[in-house]
Amino acid sequence: MLHIRLGEHRAVDPMVDDLGRTFVGYRYGMSDAEMYEANRGCWRLGPGAQDERFAIFSYDGVVRQALEISSVEAAPKRSMRSIIYGRVLAKGNPIYDTYVNQPAPESLGRNPISYLPDKPPAEDVLNARFSGVTESRAVEIIAMSFVCGQYAVDGWIVEDVSALGLGWDITATKGPRVRHIEVKGVSGPIPKVLITQAELQAAGHDLDWVLSVVTNALTSPTAREYHPGDIRKFAVPLAYEADLRGA
Repeated sequence: MLHIRLGEHRAVDPMVDDLGRTFVGYRYGMSDAEMYEANRGCWRLGPGAQDERFAIFSYDGVVRQALEISSVEAAPKRSMRSIIYGRVLAKGNPIYDTYVNQPAPESLGRNPISYLPDKPPAEDVLNARFSGVTESRAVEIIAMSFVCGQYAVDGWIVEDVSALGLGWDITATKGPRVRHIEVKGVSGPIPKVLITQAELQAAGHDLDWVLSVVTNALTSPTAREYHPGDIRKFAVPLAYEADLRGA
């Protein structure tokens, strides 16, 4: 596990910054998305970083965020620097519950990067990560991890944007190519899912949008992709809004 100590919130030049950011570091009141965007790069990481599954970010002696790493990529402008991509973890995940809002693990020296053993151990995470959550939530978590992993293995850089309400869950980039991936998971073999209004709108006008459905998520996950035409062809309205004040 990577442990990264963050500095004070400060402005940077977006024309120089590898990620086009206007600020880096930590300030109180940041959202998870803001913190992830500000601090996923650019770090001087050793070769062992490629093998790490998780990263935690601390500020002022307290862990502020935990991340499940999908890939570690070289920064485009600065040599020997890397960018971390992954999924921000939330309450209910064992890594989050163990570290976030807790005192940061001790790390000596001026280097803001240190390496820690995963706690709980990796196999315990697999067995316990869904303890206390509903089956539908477990299916959702597995589906996201499965699709992120598939794209990362295929050389895509993946970002979890599910908390931003964009109409898709993952932004994947590979050179000039971009995909906006909405992820759905089901516990059985039939790819029957619910589509929200925002997702339907994205499917109607976003040429980069694609739906990935993970079937048998709890046993043997398999993903298949569907394009906007499939959604428009097979989507059936299940609810209507009725203003009954004039009835």
